[in-house]
Amino acid sequence: MIFDKIDNRALYFKGEIFDEVFNQLKSYTFETPNGVYKNHKDFYFKVMSYETKLVSNITESHRKEVDVQILLSGKEGIKIFNNKDVKISQMYDEKTDCQFYIPTHNAVSQITLIPGYMAVFFPEDIHNPQFAVNSKIDKLKKIVIKIDEKLFS
Repeated sequence: MIFDKIDNRALYFKGEIFDEVFNQLKSYTFETPNGVYKNHKDFYFKVMSYETKLVSNITESHRKEVDVQILLSGKEGIKIFNNKDVKISQMYDEKTDCQFYIPTHNAVSQITLIPGYMAVFFPEDIHNPQFAVNSKIDKLKKIVIKIDEKLFS
């Protein structure tokens, strides 16, 4: 997992393909309609809006894609779990590239995602987004860049 300022992305993402990813990111704004934007074979963008929750039931991991999560507005708590602290609630689905979990113990870490920062989740990173920060429900505009994990190997 990586949590850092977007401006520091060159420390982690090297090569022309990642330059293209982050150049395309600049074209997505608060006015971009929610949806999935697939314009490259190795990555795509999911633009979404939702409200944070006091309790989030989405604990997930992926196998084929790396998530780069970025907020355009709002604050979001994201919990990170060790694989020993969850049990599988829904087996891996290759079509959605998701496996879902139920936490059995406390998260090993939690971050607060705000605009200007990125949270990067690799296949081994079990993450639980959508949490309200300081119990304050917030409306988010979020971009998740889904990148083929093969680009990192």
